[in-house]
Order: sequence, then structure tokens, then C-alpha cells
Amino acid sequence: MTHELIVDSVVVRFGEKTVVSGGYITARTGSVTGLLGRNGAGKSCMFRALMGGLKVDYVSVHVDGQPVDIGRIGWTVKYLPQGRMIPEGLTLKEAFRLYHVDFWAFVVLFPKYSGKYHTHLWEMSGGEARLAELYLVLMADAPFCILDEPFSQIDPVHIEAVQRLIREQCREKGIIVTDHNYEAISTVVDRLFVLSDGYTHPVESRDDLVRHGYLLLQ
Repeated sequence: MTHELIVDSVVVRFGEKTVVSGGYITARTGSVTGLLGRNGAGKSCMFRALMGGLKVDYVSVHVDGQPVDIGRIGWTVKYLPQGRMIPEGLTLKEAFRLYHVDFWAFVVLFPKYSGKYHTHLWEMSGGEARLAELYLVLMADAPFCILDEPFSQIDPVHIEAVQRLIREQCREKGIIVTDHNYEAISTVVDRLFVLSDGYTHPVESRDDLVRHGYLLLQ
């Protein structure tokens, strides 16, 4: 059964400055939606508004046409933020148990973690922790997930594995991905949007990215 998440009419203001005035994004199980935007465009603000982590003027969230209580959104949408997601005092063992995800299946894909079962997050490099957190969000039991800058800090040798994992998991989930790396994101998405001047615009070609100021005309 296909499920659809629609986040609409997002308005984010900081004092007199309006960052997002018509934010919109949608995800559908079985596909990956990409969201691009220049630094400061408001992508992370939209996600934090959706997850209830940022008080905003307005945000509308529906799943399969029904309104969703922001206070319970975590049951439906798992979110990988730009910063650390898991408290650094937890071990990988504790983090994987918390998310009900199989650690040893993770090790099969990334053998370098085989000896880190009892390792605390603070003992790991930023890239090592980021990969573990990304895996937890993708594999957690929820129909939708949002990945904010998932390729940030990831070792280049793992980029292709992460791309494959996103494509595999989208068979059963709806995934939203944002990243500054256009080439990395363009290989995994089915639909692409760009956030520019406070509004979300559909992208059909690179010309759209140029028109909305994301790419320079070459």
C-alpha cells in the first residue's frame, strides 16, 4: 500500500526576517524526493518545523490525506538532522537497541564497525557517527524518513553504499533527502524540488536550478 506525506504552507520567520513563506514538500512510499537550496534558504528550518523542533508561524502536515499531530510525528517520520542525533554518551549497542535496528546487519555492510559494538559515540569520529546515525534512520520502523545532508562527513568510499541503501529502503518507505552535493543527490532521487526565495519549486531540468538561483549559468 502506498502512503503519502504532504508538508505544506510552511511559514518560518525570525523577527522581521521571513526565511520560508511558502514551503512545500511531499514524499511517497516507493520513491525518493530531493530538496535543494542554497545555504540559508530554509531547508533545515522546514524539516525542524515538520518535526516540531522549531516553533513556526504555520505548518500543515498530512499523511494519506489526514492531518498529523506534530507532537506524535516521530512515530511516522524519522529524521536525520545536520548535527548529532544520538547523545554522545550512548554506545552503538544502546543506540541500535533504542531504534530496534540490527547492529550486525549494519556490520555486514560496513565491516569497520565490527569492533565498535560497545564504543561510545563520543569516541568515534564525526564521519563514523554520521554513518551509524544515517543507517539507524533509514532502517527504523517508520513509513517516512528525512535525511538532512546525509552525505556530509561520510567517507567518500561509502558514498555509493549509502546511495544504494537509500534506493533499497525507498521500496518500502518515502524518503526526503537534501544535500549540497547536487551530483550525489541527483543519482538517488525520483523527484526534485528547490527552495528559493522562501518558496518550493519543482525541478524538471538543470535549467530550473539556474532560473531559481541554485546553479550558475555555464
